[in-house]
Order: sequence, then structure tokens, then C-alpha cells
Amino acid sequence: MTKEAALLDFFSGFGIPAYPSSAVPDDAVFPWLTYDLVTGAWGDGELSITVNLWYYTTDEAIPNAKAREIATALGLGGKRIECDEGAIWLKRGQPWCQALQDDADATIKRRYINISAEFDTLY
Repeated sequence: MTKEAALLDFFSGFGIPAYPSSAVPDDAVFPWLTYDLVTGAWGDGELSITVNLWYYTTDEAIPNAKAREIATALGLGGKRIECDEGAIWLKRGQPWCQALQDDADATIKRRYINISAEFDTLY
């Protein structure tokens, strides 16, 4: 599995559709998750991946619970995901999660999540 496919596989594991930020279909239906498709290789250090959770709800508890689910999956020490070229070490970034609301529609809730990634890959 390529690095790109491994990231999609990880982010698709939370029960809602996951899309790279540049590939959200026009007909996407709430809720969904987007992530910045960032890749690197051995020696690049920690790279930042931004994840956004998108919900159409008046209930703050629903997007908060999904953010906690992702935090739990990463754990305090991070999560290593395998790929063809090696592995990717995903960790909680700083700040972890910020609650945002759409200016045009108060029922669109967003959670802006920071993840650090280290690519233990050859290229």
C-alpha cells in the first residue's frame, strides 16, 4: 500500500467518509472528514497534517466525540501505520483540536485537528 493509500485507509477508519482536502466531491453529504495529503521520507522530520471534521448539527457533542475517537486511535504515543515503503508515525499535533463554526451557517460545525507525521520511508 502506498503512503497515500495508507493515510486514506487510516482516516477512513472513523465511520464517516474521508477525503484528501483537494478531492471532496461536489455531492458529499455531512458528516465527512478532510485531511491535507502531506508526504515525506526518512529525515524530513515531523510534518503537519491538518484534519477537518465537518458536521451539520446543532449538537457540539457529536463532533467533539469524533475528535476524541481520533485522539484515542492515536494514543498518547502515536500510531504507526504500515505502507509499502516503510511506515508513517502519526502523533497528536499542537494544539490538538479547535472548534470552529461556519460564518454562513451556524449549524455547520468544524473541528480543526493537528496531526504530526514522521515518514519512516525510503522515498
